[in-house]
Amino acid sequence: MEGVDAVRARISSIQSSFGALRSAAPPAADATGFAAALANAQGAAAPTAGPSASPDRVQWATDLLTRLGMPKTSENIRAMTAWARAEGTDAQFNPLATTQGAAGATKFNSVGVKNYTSYEQGLQATVETLTNGRYQPILDALRNGSSAMAVGEAVEASPWGTGGLVLKVLRGS
Repeated sequence: MEGVDAVRARISSIQSSFGALRSAAPPAADATGFAAALANAQGAAAPTAGPSASPDRVQWATDLLTRLGMPKTSENIRAMTAWARAEGTDAQFNPLATTQGAAGATKFNSVGVKNYTSYEQGLQATVETLTNGRYQPILDALRNGSSAMAVGEAVEASPWGTGGLVLKVLRGS
């Protein structure tokens, strides 16, 4: 019985660590609320998903993985939150700094990264970018769902402008 009690205690500890993530409200629908939350998340010290990761960044990663039809594993969440941190952008509703056009989107920088008009529009633009045929290795790594490093390596090898920064964030350097 001691082993069962120890497992129950560990489960309880893990559940309490993630309690804030489960009870977090969904991202704000207005640009000001989300932009402020995203800016706060991008300034956070935690490079990976976990108890200290921003619930907004974790929610965004979960929503993106859902839209892509990818498994929502801890490694995929870790990869996506690290990728968003590596981008380090203040572009509205655009944590991965995509340049995908959308109605009403405005130019954020000289490279063409967009500010989107809503959380929904930013998610859709990111899905369209990742599924445009140029990022199949990233999608394959996400589909596998077992290695944030594999996702980071796929991002580095892709035409996405982030290069090796996702791997640096994942390594904590």
